[in-house]
Amino acid sequence: MQTMRILFPIVVSAILPMAMAQAQTWPAKPVRMVVANSAGSATDVAGRVFADQLSKLVSRPVAIENRPGGDGFIGAQAVIGAAPDGYTLFFASQSTVAIDPHTHKTMPFDPVRDFTPLAVVCDDTGPTAIFVHPSMPVETLQGLVDYTKNNPGKVNYGSTVPLFRMLADWIQARAGIKMNEIRYKATPQANQDALSGQLQVYITAYGPMVPNVNAGKLRVLAVTVRQADIAHIPTVAETFPGFEMRGGIFLLGPANMPADLVQRINAAAGMVVKDPQFNLTLKNLRWQNVDGGRTPAETAEFIRNQRERWGRFIKEAGITPQ
Repeated sequence: MQTMRILFPIVVSAILPMAMAQAQTWPAKPVRMVVANSAGSATDVAGRVFADQLSKLVSRPVAIENRPGGDGFIGAQAVIGAAPDGYTLFFASQSTVAIDPHTHKTMPFDPVRDFTPLAVVCDDTGPTAIFVHPSMPVETLQGLVDYTKNNPGKVNYGSTVPLFRMLADWIQARAGIKMNEIRYKATPQANQDALSGQLQVYITAYGPMVPNVNAGKLRVLAVTVRQADIAHIPTVAETFPGFEMRGGIFLLGPANMPADLVQRINAAAGMVVKDPQFNLTLKNLRWQNVDGGRTPAETAEFIRNQRERWGRFIKEAGITPQ
């Protein structure tokens, strides 16, 4: 791994100029990268390492700008309103481009028309988990379903982004239960309330919460996808056969970016996606790059497929646009 880290800048210095050999040089000044999630969230953590590695690669600062809230609308609109010159990028999740179009009657932007797809940063954001506070007398997902049925109106759950709420809505629809939703703008506050017991149920990414599970501060009931080293944790599909849910992270820009600029940024992003340090961050988050480094056209197709898959998922959950 150390050898790869040493060789990475050398390989980049040899390859990147060829990949980005165009009349106009990008970047000639600092770049801002918008993250529509709070500082400390999994997306923010990955975004900061991506920005750091991209900055080293292009020899210009790449600054993270957190714009949480509004189901990703605030961050998205900050990018849409920017010039299509490559100096405002969007480290976007499937929530903004694939989920929101199915859950909102009106959108302040068009996720296809108003963005330029640049690259797939991560094509599998790993397991989302259903946690409970240790004070809850349940050990399994089915146990939570039964407890909620027997205690109507008394179970609160917390979430921070549409992806996690979709999981809660889907389970509630399939199980015929109703939990009280507490919606959070920022992950740190949600984490604090989950650990204090103010939330009985917490739905969030599994990876960042592992230390709390190991310390006995939270109990994990189920995860959305199985990974080898957590094979002992049941999946949601074991309680609800046919369940499938995956997410992705994408690098986007404002609409109408010049084709040569799109290719330059895609080349740089593709290098970062293969960077050992960035992939170590993904591993720690339990995210995966099954097939990283897609072209802009492949990125657009991947997002389109995600949007269609989430449309089916949301329909199954019986969720109507609000």
